[in-house]
Amino acid sequence: MSSRPEAAELGFGDIEVGQVYEIERSFSATDVQAFAAVSGDHSPLHVDPAYAAGTEFGSCVVHGILLASLFSQLVGMRVPGRHALYLGQDLTFRRPVLVGESVRAIAKVTAKSEATSTVVLNTEIRSSDDKVIVMGTAKVKVRDQVRESVAAASAASAVPAGAARSVALVTGASRGMGAEIARTLARRGHAVAVNYLRSADKAEQVVQEIVAAGGVAMAFQADVRDAEAVRAMTQQIVERLGPPTVLVNSAVGEFANRPIAELRWSDFEDHLEYQLKAVLNTCQSVHPLMKAAGAGAIVNMLSQVVGGVPPNGLADYVSAKTALLGLSKAMAAEWAEDGVRVNMVSPGLTRTEMTQHYHERVFKMEAARTPLKRIATTADVANSVSYLAGDDSAFMTGVNVFVTGGQTMI
Repeated sequence: MSSRPEAAELGFGDIEVGQVYEIERSFSATDVQAFAAVSGDHSPLHVDPAYAAGTEFGSCVVHGILLASLFSQLVGMRVPGRHALYLGQDLTFRRPVLVGESVRAIAKVTAKSEATSTVVLNTEIRSSDDKVIVMGTAKVKVRDQVRESVAAASAASAVPAGAARSVALVTGASRGMGAEIARTLARRGHAVAVNYLRSADKAEQVVQEIVAAGGVAMAFQADVRDAEAVRAMTQQIVERLGPPTVLVNSAVGEFANRPIAELRWSDFEDHLEYQLKAVLNTCQSVHPLMKAAGAGAIVNMLSQVVGGVPPNGLADYVSAKTALLGLSKAMAAEWAEDGVRVNMVSPGLTRTEMTQHYHERVFKMEAARTPLKRIATTADVANSVSYLAGDDSAFMTGVNVFVTGGQTMI
């Protein structure tokens, strides 16, 4: 009779976002020697006590991959257990673990995809004093055949035949430029999550237009300046459409022309809330999903004001957009190794709800000084965003595309 422990048999429906699974373990010298024999890694730091005693650690250190095997134990035995198929795991090692040291391995469910029957886990190993030793993200398929059949039938009834599985989240998509970007991405084959703050009717209208044209879209309400609201929205998107692999940050607040002498710090804060805080919230929320998928495209909407001489009366807006330029470049550099590209689009003056109060002569004057002799349309901007979100721009990151008809040339 086998004494082998039994694995859990969780189905996809048994796993909920927010659930946490833990195991505790210490690795003995015998464990380390056995792993060295299997892996061929006989580094003296791990297996030679005399050598290890002379190092900065003072004694033998457990192999990093042996530690990471605790994640395999969590997945194969606990969540989901018998029905698990490991699709990916990234690892960051913060500090070594000594032989005999007790540690806890933790897996927290952070996302689920109905379309692919996969779950995303935030994985950590912590020391006895609760310090993070190893951290990462795991992606696991739940091979629950009954559940997969139900999910496939549900998806077939909800999603038109031939619809792409790639998901794009567009913030501020209920009107203006954001709405046009959502429609364009849908035409290019993305299922689109249409984010809105207050304009539920307008967001639903955008969704209906996309669906009527044969696309896939759903509306999701969230104040992107609120990190908790963004996390909740992301969870809903994953459950209803799948994990986003494209994010377009186009939400923007209202602005008024005022000279610098009349501006208050609160005016700057209002713009920074949208241009910096909101973008950070959404990017941090989707980054683990993109990293787990091995690819992702983020497009942040900037403005022509970040290039050349800025217009008078918009110092608060210009400052916030310039801050977003810096954040976008930093993200592009730091997340490149995760397969996540971060690019920017900087439109010139465009006819939208935000500019509809401008006098017609403003548009005519702007067109006259533009080499292409017209101002930008929302379609011009959306097409550039779509290009940066697609595979044709796969070797581009940290790029700022000026859609200005030639007014800005770099």
